[in-house]
Amino acid sequence: MKSLIFLLALLSFNSCTSKEKQLKQTVLNKQPVPKSVINYDSCKAAIQYNRQIQKPLWQHLSKSEKEKIFMAAVTETIIPAWIGTPWDFNGTSEIPQQGKIACGYFVTTVLRDAGLSISRVKLAQCASEQMITTLIQSKYISRFSNVEMGDFIQAIKTQGSGLYIVGLDNHIGFIYNDGKDIYFIHSTFIGTRNVQKDNAATNPILKQSKYKVLGKISSDEKVLERWIN
Repeated sequence: MKSLIFLLALLSFNSCTSKEKQLKQTVLNKQPVPKSVINYDSCKAAIQYNRQIQKPLWQHLSKSEKEKIFMAAVTETIIPAWIGTPWDFNGTSEIPQQGKIACGYFVTTVLRDAGLSISRVKLAQCASEQMITTLIQSKYISRFSNVEMGDFIQAIKTQGSGLYIVGLDNHIGFIYNDGKDIYFIHSTFIGTRNVQKDNAATNPILKQSKYKVLGKISSDEKVLERWIN
């Protein structure tokens, strides 16, 4: 029964739109997501429904299963809709592909819409390190000063698969280690100037930032409990 609930949760997250394959291919190609394939409200509703059916058995799931369910809500259900949404320093959009969104608001809006109860506006206006320390316990936070990019990527690999929030000198976004590749998902102010899912190892913003704060949000048991409740 436990494994069935776990499987249903992941399947439901991955099928919250009627055109999932088209959406995933669009995201893979880093193209703006057409409004016709977005059904954002149904994605949020799928998360709410899954939390309700998981809650009675939540205590019986392993931590890794809990992490996978939480990460699916964020990375497979909410984030794909935002890929291609324009960036603006003052952007506060709450709807993918409509208006513009700043890097901090991107992080807080994604987390809120994935089901985590947070102060979206207040946190988005914080310095990146303050946002991370507010959301995540200190034991899951690492700091890097003037480290080589290769060493930073290796540190992420050492910490393992998971969803992270990374704060930089003047930027913030998600790091997602899916076990094979490491991605930097952020509302970028250079290049495409929109929400992108980039290869973390080659991203110039990550590379140029002298100070990095990395918080593994998917491993924080307090975050997981707040999310399910």
